[in-house]
Amino acid sequence: MSKKGGSRHMVRMRADKRLGVIQRKKVKWLLASAPGPHKKKDSISTGVLIRDVLGLSRNLHEAKKILNSGGFLVDGRNIKDVKFPIGLMDVLSLPLEKKSYRISLKGPDMVPKVISAEAAGSKYLKVVGKQTIRGGKISLTFHDGRNYLGDKHISTGDTCVLSVPDFKLLSHIKLEPGAQCLVTEGKHRGDIARLEKMIERPGSHEPEALLKGLAGEFVTVAKYLFAVDSNYS
Repeated sequence: MSKKGGSRHMVRMRADKRLGVIQRKKVKWLLASAPGPHKKKDSISTGVLIRDVLGLSRNLHEAKKILNSGGFLVDGRNIKDVKFPIGLMDVLSLPLEKKSYRISLKGPDMVPKVISAEAAGSKYLKVVGKQTIRGGKISLTFHDGRNYLGDKHISTGDTCVLSVPDFKLLSHIKLEPGAQCLVTEGKHRGDIARLEKMIERPGSHEPEALLKGLAGEFVTVAKYLFAVDSNYS
């Protein structure tokens, strides 16, 4: 009988180096992320994050104890599964340690950045899809797979800042010239720069964007941009 479903583990050495996995040569296997809000290649499992990145446990058994005690929240929700995928902009809260993190980028690496309790009350969500549904309502799809009823003024590529954990719209950041953007892919991954202008390319070529950062101007693919505001950290 053939095996069904994805593999529960991946070879640690083959894990994307951008995910912050340590001891790549010491242990062969790494707990893979389960299907969920983030793609496997763009996420790290909760158990690996707790054990190998945050250093809160020595093994997965201890990581499970932390989860079962309600000591680990993602976007304000209790997570019990060590395979739950954690990805960009997720808000992590550890009530017992009184610490909060936002999954961000430090250069090309995806890392948990310490944030204040106030900052942990909101999440940045990039709009990756928009469609009109029954009743003429506008349905938005965010980068973490979440769907949300928005309005016609919000466009694909924009960013919505929603409250955590009730997910009410706090603000809307348009992807337009003057916007501060985090570059999420390519050789400028992790850079924060100001969007100068969009560049349309002929044929089937991806639209590009001209940005200006600390090191000067550069061009990248427009879909790599994640608009943020001055509160982003």
